Amino acid sequence: MTDDVSNLAAWDRIDGIPDPLETRSVVGHECTLDQLCERYASGKMHHAWLLSGPKGIGKATLAARFAGQVLRNPEPEKAPKNYIQPPETDAIEGRIIRGAHPNLLLMRRPWNERDKKWRSDLTVDEIRRTISFFGTSSAESGWRVAIVDTADDLNASSANALLKILEEPPANTILLILANLPGRSLSTIRSRCQRLALKALDEDQIVEALRAIPMFSDSDENELRQAAKLSGGSVRRTILIHTENGVELDERLRTLAEKNGQPDWSAIHKLAGELSPANRNERYRLFLDLTHDYLSQKIRLNARSDSDQSHVEFSTDISELAGWTDVWEKTRHSAEQTDAYNLDRKQVILNLFSAIHELA
Repeated sequence: MTDDVSNLAAWDRIDGIPDPLETRSVVGHECTLDQLCERYASGKMHHAWLLSGPKGIGKATLAARFAGQVLRNPEPEKAPKNYIQPPETDAIEGRIIRGAHPNLLLMRRPWNERDKKWRSDLTVDEIRRTISFFGTSSAESGWRVAIVDTADDLNASSANALLKILEEPPANTILLILANLPGRSLSTIRSRCQRLALKALDEDQIVEALRAIPMFSDSDENELRQAAKLSGGSVRRTILIHTENGVELDERLRTLAEKNGQPDWSAIHKLAGELSPANRNERYRLFLDLTHDYLSQKIRLNARSDSDQSHVEFSTDISELAGWTDVWEKTRHSAEQTDAYNLDRKQVILNLFSAIHELA
């Protein structure tokens, strides 16, 4: 990592794709953005907001653009009641896009200089940056905005540190806490925030968002839509599916998982070997996402069939339903442990297919 990119570096950034701070347009969440702007202009702005929704749908982009609206309009009574997109030459937006505005604090998983890798959690030291950010005279007058990206990454210590800030918020401050899975956050954090749930994007919105990225301005429309269908409404995952040949990866997953008789361990080992190297990180993460979708479909299918079964058959189906749920929970936990302790990713994949075929 070099100093000139440190402000916008992120553990989950995709090469060639703008950071949320750099993404000028909000797609699919315009009404939510206007709602925040209206609340700010009313003079009754709550100090903390929990913005939830699936990963990669634009929560961080929305938070950054709202921060810009606040910082451009330090007097709420004079602020517009809806979002006004600034011109390309706007100085405040330019500083936000560079990650260089002194009144905006972005907290994400930090880089560990000692180990030369990204931390697996959002550390307490990151959250404690708010002490100096909120507690000293700002370089510029007006409001301060802090973005936590994301609450899912908080550990016990950093979650408690954030809770203390929420309990005693400084004046003229706004905390925007992003969450992919808000249910994992401390209930005490959720109870101190106003909540806005953002929906997954539809296919047209995903294509619109991609067309604004130079890399995809001339991409084949059918290929983008095919990737969008597998994305679960996430722009980020659509990008990975498109760039990492995710359609083919999904087909391989399903073929190997649903193969009748003996599992094709030769093909499974080949796939695991392809996904496990460190330089295939994005494809490995995409595989886990596609696995989650595959197992979720199995769970939903079993849940629907349960509603039509007699009492005698019901217990068998409940057992199968619990089995599919258990496969995903064990896979998720195994992947988290592998990341935390730098273990062999190949074993995560081998264990996954072993568990799937035990249920077959």
